[in-house]
Amino acid sequence: MLNTNYQENENAIIDQLAHGNEQAFSKVFKEYSPQVYYIALKYLKSEDLANDVVQDTFLKLWNYRAHIDSKQPIKPLIVTFAKRIILNMIRDEKRKIIKHVELLATSSPATNKTEEQVIFNETNKVYQEAIKSLPEKRKEIFLLKTVHGLSNEEVAEKLEISINTVKSQYTKGLKSVQDFVSKYYSVIALSVYAIDKLS
Repeated sequence: MLNTNYQENENAIIDQLAHGNEQAFSKVFKEYSPQVYYIALKYLKSEDLANDVVQDTFLKLWNYRAHIDSKQPIKPLIVTFAKRIILNMIRDEKRKIIKHVELLATSSPATNKTEEQVIFNETNKVYQEAIKSLPEKRKEIFLLKTVHGLSNEEVAEKLEISINTVKSQYTKGLKSVQDFVSKYYSVIALSVYAIDKLS
């Protein structure tokens, strides 16, 4: 709920902020930071990351202060800064997810005992769906190598196909899995663009 007194005086406050007034900045921060936190928490599902978004958003606002148009509402500018920061965080997280997919595909369950086990578990749900989407023969080759740990030569012998075919099908399978997971997390990232207000 926005402060009525603040709303009535926002133009003056923004003008003061544009001229570097720290008290005006504090008023804007107090007015909008809870809403920035709420929307960041909604998309990032992390209190720590949401707090980071708040700090980064208002640091960006302060650094941009000289370019602020005091005749325009400040909220859309804050929304834009917050959206960009959230989207960048999601993109960074997606890169981490892709790395985890590669590790899932090249490590046996016994070797997945890392300090990032929680992320592995979350990613694994999407990873398993990605494997299910593969063509049957490609999926068989992919599982023989990743789950059963067979070498290219062993897979070729077992399926009576060439080693080159094994390599080719495995590479295509891994790429498909990576693309599947990437698109899954892109849906989350793209949804950030739907934010048109903080409340």
